[in-house]
Amino acid sequence: MAKKLALIGGGSVRTYYFIESLLKFYRDMEIHEVAVMDTDAEKLAYFGGIARYLALREGSDLCVSLTTDAVTALKDADYIVTTVRTGGDAMRTRDERIALSKGLIGQETTGAGGFSYAIRTIPVMIDYMRLIRTVTKPGALVFNFTNPSGLVTQALYDAGFDNVIGICDNATGIKMDLAKALRINASDLLVKVYGLNHLSWANRVEIGGVDILPRLFEKDSFVQNFHQFLYFDRDLIRKLRCIPNGYLYYFYHRERALQNLLSAKETRGEFILRNNTEMMEELRKYSIDLEPETCLAVYRDYMHRRESSYMSIELGGETLHPEGIDPKSLGIDALLGQKPVTEIYEGYAGVVFNYIDSQKNDKRIDLAVSVPNQGAVPGMADDDVLEITCLIGRDGAKPMPFARQEIDETNLALMKTIKRYERLTTEAVRTHSKAAAREALMQHPLVGDYSLAKALVEEYTVLNEPWIGEWK
Repeated sequence: MAKKLALIGGGSVRTYYFIESLLKFYRDMEIHEVAVMDTDAEKLAYFGGIARYLALREGSDLCVSLTTDAVTALKDADYIVTTVRTGGDAMRTRDERIALSKGLIGQETTGAGGFSYAIRTIPVMIDYMRLIRTVTKPGALVFNFTNPSGLVTQALYDAGFDNVIGICDNATGIKMDLAKALRINASDLLVKVYGLNHLSWANRVEIGGVDILPRLFEKDSFVQNFHQFLYFDRDLIRKLRCIPNGYLYYFYHRERALQNLLSAKETRGEFILRNNTEMMEELRKYSIDLEPETCLAVYRDYMHRRESSYMSIELGGETLHPEGIDPKSLGIDALLGQKPVTEIYEGYAGVVFNYIDSQKNDKRIDLAVSVPNQGAVPGMADDDVLEITCLIGRDGAKPMPFARQEIDETNLALMKTIKRYERLTTEAVRTHSKAAAREALMQHPLVGDYSLAKALVEEYTVLNEPWIGEWK
């Protein structure tokens, strides 16, 4: 039976990649219609248009439609992917600069900047969820890629929406990078991840039921050269004995990150705003309908500039080039079962498609997504939304359980602290409470000061008033 997918926020520069991946797998998932929706008509026309052109050029029978009307996009949808950037790139730059003006890390998904992004995004996402409940098919599943993904997903569950899966390509990237480094099939690996979105750790890597992570850590070549470790001091990695999410750089090397951000000529948000603005100026010279190949070439050029600069500002402009790892030295060949390739690793689109495919065909793929804890991690509440490895089957996502001794006490303490911040932030949004907002920011380790929290709340509530109204 033909399925419909709606992509909300489809004026994003990532829409091309999403459709590019979908074209490889849509028949297996029985998805034959994609409605790409965005409130920005011009960005939708170009970025959605480039994606639609790709589908036409490939001669596929995938119907890709573009619309600025959410009802049209969502009506009768089976699956919804949300990738909404409330306020656009310009608001991200203001989030970051306000934080930096207070001597705090300015980053879009964590700390002060993440708070500002969240408070203007949560009301918009709740409105979308209400609409989804009204016009989509019964049982329609929402994949939330809207940042800050974990916090937004928590807010949606708190608001009574239980048909949401929080997704991010960072956590699944660990598995992809491991498979690449070890030169093995990713489907041979089971990687157990626990934590919160952008605050998670992989503490078990299985092949054939055997945890190979301890033997990986015995090899200095792995500690020195594995891609996921490049941001961190290696003595810290040896102490952790697990694979940290790259965003933990802001917590583990806070002062280094802050000084690099303060000394940079522009923030990451300002670079992206400039890059996207220049890309749009160049694209406007051409017709997406008459000159699609030229538009595609412009798009690829500017996206290459964006992707090659990832984390360069936070790392002080350093470009990292890891040496290779010799997998033969790890002694894992005997464990490999040469399983058939069953998993898709292509950014956030791959997370969505893995989930749909595994649920449809009861494949029991392990996938790190953001869902309620449901008792999987001792010490966290059942309704705390965690980023955790789940087995995806016919009944959806089932978090894999962790024994109490598997959870590092320091990691758990940080999880509980950030979850408290998240809960207070959702309360602040729900009640329009500056007091709850101040407490939330005071709780966050990247702020951690009442005077700073008070000043931030005053500036951010004024900045975001078009979306949040007046707070008391």
